[in-house]
Amino acid sequence: MADSATKSITITSLVSHHFGSVRTALFGIPYWVWPLPFLLSAGILLLLPTPAAWLTGKPLQEVMAPWLVGLTAVFATIVHRRVGTFFSLLLACFVWALFLRELHFWGTDKGFFIAVLALAWWASLRRDEIRDYLSRQMIGGLLSGALWTYFVAMVFDYHVLSFLPAYYDWTDNIEETLENLGHLMVVGAVVATLRIGKHPDSAAQTAKNANS
Repeated sequence: MADSATKSITITSLVSHHFGSVRTALFGIPYWVWPLPFLLSAGILLLLPTPAAWLTGKPLQEVMAPWLVGLTAVFATIVHRRVGTFFSLLLACFVWALFLRELHFWGTDKGFFIAVLALAWWASLRRDEIRDYLSRQMIGGLLSGALWTYFVAMVFDYHVLSFLPAYYDWTDNIEETLENLGHLMVVGAVVATLRIGKHPDSAAQTAKNANS
């Protein structure tokens, strides 16, 4: 009976811990992130009637994506070897999951979602080790912006909004371009992680002292 009660308390505590992580993550997202993918989508639509429309075309974007993410994955691995923190490891794993998805092998699409859930669970378990990184506006903003932009791109990818006027005339341009813009945000997060290094709290204090 005691063992059963202890196990029940442990499971309840674990569930409460993860819900707390989700709540903290959602409330920690900068306000400017929420409209970002929609503003980017509007910008892409404005480009379509212009000579620069080819920049948002599916052929170009699909060729760019695996190269952009692949090089970022290698870069993120190098950054982790230099920084050597749990956050840099988590970030590198996330970018490699993105790269495998871009290869479009069988199972990589669903595998990406499984990988993201597993990484989120792992990050939640060790959230104290990544809090200082995510609290920095550059990293927290870029990562949340990338994830939210990916989500909106997937909404177009799965044709949830197919009721919109002339939907199939522009949806590929928005979906593919949003994905690569999300990739660029991840690149920025990796660069910011390298600049901050092992001690984001110390880096923040140094910057504060320099400005005072």
